[in-house]
Amino acid sequence: MKKVIEIWQDNALTVARYEMSETEKNLLYMVVAQVKPEDSESKSYQVSVKEMARITGSERLMGEAYKQAARKLMTRVFETTLSDGDALIASFIASARFKKGTDIIEIELSRHVRPLYVDLNKKFTKVQLAAAISLNSAYAKRVYELLCMYKNMPDKTFRRSLADLKAMLWIIDPKTGKDSYPDWTNFQRRILDVAVKEINGHTDLSFTYKPIYGDRPGRGRKPVVEVEFEVFYQAKPEPAQLSSLHERLVKQFRLRPDQADTVLATHASEVITRQLYDIQTKAADGKVKNVGSYTAKVFGLETKGKEK
Repeated sequence: MKKVIEIWQDNALTVARYEMSETEKNLLYMVVAQVKPEDSESKSYQVSVKEMARITGSERLMGEAYKQAARKLMTRVFETTLSDGDALIASFIASARFKKGTDIIEIELSRHVRPLYVDLNKKFTKVQLAAAISLNSAYAKRVYELLCMYKNMPDKTFRRSLADLKAMLWIIDPKTGKDSYPDWTNFQRRILDVAVKEINGHTDLSFTYKPIYGDRPGRGRKPVVEVEFEVFYQAKPEPAQLSSLHERLVKQFRLRPDQADTVLATHASEVITRQLYDIQTKAADGKVKNVGSYTAKVFGLETKGKEK
């Protein structure tokens, strides 16, 4: 079984304010997954373009695209508050060297950002590399990192002010104050709902959210001032649990064995169990006529051939 690669970073970096594209974020993930406390400050880390393509499942990004991503990373600046109260403004990488005749990129981290990946103390965020890279939206990647802060906590419900959340995602430009999504409905649809679609069922986490409204004098719609998140973390299930779910999917919910295999491979068991409960409830109420077809649709499967 292939080892799950995890990324550890200080929470100060998780909630830091910065802008970054999907490709830049993936490139950085590949670097920080290699960082060890004993590494020298000047150590360069090797990233294989072919390995990136394998993990992302995409061959569309070539060397030039990664050169552009590395170039951008050198100019990206993040802002955060450190544990001692100091405000830090720094870049992510110091250099990127493309090895001639190979697919290897050697990247040196900024001396200011590197400690945030290794000097973790008691405040850290653990992110799974494959899960993080598999997310297509750069915003979904940042939301996933934020959720990872709470996945091992007893209370997995937390709130973020809408202003802070937008600042973290660089939706509010700190220089101009311009808000790219000033309307809550648009922000919800373009950012949060996309994150739900990409994260839930495709990573080790799932989450729900709801807006928290503030007071507004007079008439008119109350403004959204905070967002409340609830995180559900599903550790790797036991083989017996997977076998039981597979049997339920085939016998009770009328999927073909190959469809059940796909569901187990692409969805967390907690998400599957929750979805099956909803399907079962709707079927009992007479709202679902063809259980197999409906279950396949819920899990995004193509229904080929005759359903059971």
